[in-house]
Amino acid sequence: MPRFKVGDYVQRVGVFTPTYMKFGRVVRVMPHAGQPDYFTEYEIGFELGLTGIFRQTELCLAAEDPAEESDQSI
Repeated sequence: MPRFKVGDYVQRVGVFTPTYMKFGRVVRVMPHAGQPDYFTEYEIGFELGLTGIFRQTELCLAAEDPAEESDQSI
């Protein structure tokens, strides 16, 4: 069973992750039949219209969305 679902706000894990691609939303879930869950791939949408495909082991659920937080403080 995939760890994340479409719309989840996630963070990329890794030392070499560029700042502009650190946080994003799951756009598409791509499970692989017959493979362990950690092979599940996710298409992630980032700011500036960038997207990327990452494995489940490269992502973690982000605690909160900074964009939503700034909307509430207005």
